[in-house]
Amino acid sequence: MMRCRKGDTVTARRQIEGMDVPLVPVGCHGTVLTTTTLGRPKKVYFTVSDGWGLKRFHVNVRPGDVEWRGREH
Repeated sequence: MMRCRKGDTVTARRQIEGMDVPLVPVGCHGTVLTTTTLGRPKKVYFTVSDGWGLKRFHVNVRPGDVEWRGREH
């Protein structure tokens, strides 16, 4: 497995939500903001459209929450 870097695109593998986290649906694409020392995504920026408009926010992710899609140039 290749290491993920800041700016890489990831996809939500499962629904992500929490007390201070808006709902991130499965399949939503995001951009990596920070990674762990092993290159796993740690904080991801998402833009999600709901019935009220676009919401932009960052989420601390856990292993298995997102899937790395590769580098986009």
